[in-house]
Amino acid sequence: MESDKAGSNRIWLGFIGGGMLATALGFCALDLAPAQASAPVFGVMLLLTGGMLSCMAGAVGMAGMLAWIPGMDGGQEQARPQRRLPERGLGK
Repeated sequence: MESDKAGSNRIWLGFIGGGMLATALGFCALDLAPAQASAPVFGVMLLLTGGMLSCMAGAVGMAGMLAWIPGMDGGQEQARPQRRLPERGLGK
């Protein structure tokens, strides 16, 4: 993993790439729809907004602003020292 240039950003690059693909499919569906026929408006809207939302989530994640979500901190967890309670000697 040390030679990997993308590192932990690979998942965010996947989000951005998938979002670009969905947005492009949405725009293609708009271009292919005839002017008189009502295109599946909900499907086109879902592709466009979902693709743009996915791109935005990937960009925000790549910027490191989603580290507050558990497991999204890129594996840079700091080992916390475990606190032990002091042992009390019980008198008999």
